[in-house]
Amino acid sequence: MTNAARRTTPCAWRLLALAAAWPLAATLGGPADAPRGAVHSLPAASRSYEVLVPPLPAKDLVNLAMAVYLHPSTQPSLARAKADYWPVLRDRKCLMVLPKSRGKKMWLAGEDKMVTDVIADVQTRYSVDAKRIVLMGAAGGGQVALRLADQLPGKFRAAIVISTSPGVVRGSRYEWFYPNRKVLKTCPYFVINHITQGSALMYWRQVQAKLAPAGASISILPVTGKPDEYLPPPKPLGAWLGQVLSGKHPTALPDPQAAAVAKMLRPCADAWAKAFPTTRPAPRGKAITKDGKVLRLTVAAPADFERSEREHARDAGGGPLTQIRLEHKTWPITIRFDARATAAPMAATLAAEEKATRLRGLLYQVYRRQDLTAGGRKWAVKVGSITYPDRRRGWVSAWFVHAAAPIKADPKRWLTVLVADETQQPEAAELAGIVKAALAHVAAAPAPPPPATAPGRK
Repeated sequence: MTNAARRTTPCAWRLLALAAAWPLAATLGGPADAPRGAVHSLPAASRSYEVLVPPLPAKDLVNLAMAVYLHPSTQPSLARAKADYWPVLRDRKCLMVLPKSRGKKMWLAGEDKMVTDVIADVQTRYSVDAKRIVLMGAAGGGQVALRLADQLPGKFRAAIVISTSPGVVRGSRYEWFYPNRKVLKTCPYFVINHITQGSALMYWRQVQAKLAPAGASISILPVTGKPDEYLPPPKPLGAWLGQVLSGKHPTALPDPQAAAVAKMLRPCADAWAKAFPTTRPAPRGKAITKDGKVLRLTVAAPADFERSEREHARDAGGGPLTQIRLEHKTWPITIRFDARATAAPMAATLAAEEKATRLRGLLYQVYRRQDLTAGGRKWAVKVGSITYPDRRRGWVSAWFVHAAAPIKADPKRWLTVLVADETQQPEAAELAGIVKAALAHVAAAPAPPPPATAPGRK
């Protein structure tokens, strides 16, 4: 593929391409008519709710599971939810309970108590297994579900939140929601968000990364299709719900967006590793030298690269980092050279930084790790991708090569070279030449002492 053809794909993540490569984007929604359930009224209150009951013989309507569905704030109609989610629940012998908010724009303060009153009333009318009550909510209803699960640990078997921003109203304040760790050890979460809800997805991934080591089970499924507060159920929901209702604590499902990105970019990582030994280095440009507080960094810019104005702020602040950043004159390819002096050894610092990146909720994937020799140094190399939401461009996936090597066998003074390609169609041989040139022409030495200050006149 020629460079001209290759670069026609914009840097932003293309949702159409994602949908084509994404088998989990399909949903179970269909055109079936919404079923009608029994309507009950709360005692001593002018509130009613609807219950859908599985079509079972009377003798089998005992110890039923129950799912409480809380509708989106601005979409009180329950027809689509009943048409789409009821078959999933019905097939698992689960009641579907549907209370309604009186709010026109959001669920009203205090209506979370109305939901718990509905649950208690259902338990007086039907044979319900109290250990198998599931909360479901879409958009504002999802926020109510999050708050209830958080406030009543041990009450709910699972929480399914749909198109829900991870925030809750606490009094007069709107805050980011951080789940109760005790709740998540026994109450798994299933999060369904549209692919365009980048900030929400990134936050849920942060929560997932931070709490998974403590035993939390959070499955995150971005879906494609028409963006809406209401989203129909993705196919994996049925099997997941079956595990939950059988008493199992399910393992978090694989992230389909991560799988789609890997399908697109992993082949380049393998091709790059094959091309590197035989590819000639990219032509060498002019040398650039920069003095930091601790180290002097010297690099040679490969042809077609120029100095970037986005060098690290910590560098300008006089910290123990010297950085030179280059950008390709035409394409979204960058090279970052760092000379670093750290308190911890190189390997420990790199491991901590990789963990911190994952905890930020970014889709960070490493496809290859290997050692390479170049420029008289042995480099620890990883090849992977990082995917993040950008307000202007949508989802962006950067394919990268990161290499690190100590300076003169000192594990606390070291070099890193990072080459990142955001074209979405990286050329393995071209990038192998760029990386080889970058590794061959980078050096560091102690920074010269600052110039002496001239003594003042007497």
